[in-house]
Amino acid sequence: MSIGNLESFLEKHIEGFFNRKLGSVVEPAEVLKQLERELLHKRKKGSSETVVPNSYCIELTSADYQKLCARKFLDELYLQTEKLVIRNNCFMDGVLNITVNSNDDIPKGTCRILSSFTDPAQQEAMAGEVESNTIVLDKSDFNPPLNLPAEYKSASLLAVEGPDIDSYLEFGEKPIYLGRRVNNDFILTDANASRVHAYITYERHRHILYDAESLNGTYINKQLVVAPQLLHPGDEIAIGETVLLYEVI
Repeated sequence: MSIGNLESFLEKHIEGFFNRKLGSVVEPAEVLKQLERELLHKRKKGSSETVVPNSYCIELTSADYQKLCARKFLDELYLQTEKLVIRNNCFMDGVLNITVNSNDDIPKGTCRILSSFTDPAQQEAMAGEVESNTIVLDKSDFNPPLNLPAEYKSASLLAVEGPDIDSYLEFGEKPIYLGRRVNNDFILTDANASRVHAYITYERHRHILYDAESLNGTYINKQLVVAPQLLHPGDEIAIGETVLLYEVI
């Protein structure tokens, strides 16, 4: 047995055994880790893209449910799932829906995660069938209270070259605009940038860069953008003399 296979065996069997026998509560990090495993296990690979499920059901014991199901943890589940889609170069169709409920039939110190590919019509129908011991996190109609961020910020742009070096912006699902106009989301003082030079949208849970018919063009990794371009962590966006680094945060 190779070292990699041995580590996998220990993680699956030995670590899991002690969690079930000795653990009394499941830790948030373990839920996130298992969520990643489920996402990657159920992904569908096509000839040109990989698509992951958009619905996740997380089952916890009643004790763990009471401990973990605070808004902060639910927000973190949603945000980390969005980041997993980007980091693993996948796509997700429809709305991301995460359901958390209690189930005392599972062993203490563990959780169970099931996923599915659900179309928007099914998601809407399921929303009316939620039981009293279930929390659903669905960003499509989620209105956070005033003490929570207005959106989930999963990515960033950092100016690594040019007159606006070290300028920084975190963003998530909302479109952002880049250029010299003062009401852009990322304002550039670069004289070679257009007033609205480029913009980034969020489509299928990925960030897409568009050139806004700029005078001097937009480049990704030194290649001219002539059509909408999918962004990957580490991509460098050149606008005039400015270079912006795209990363998942």
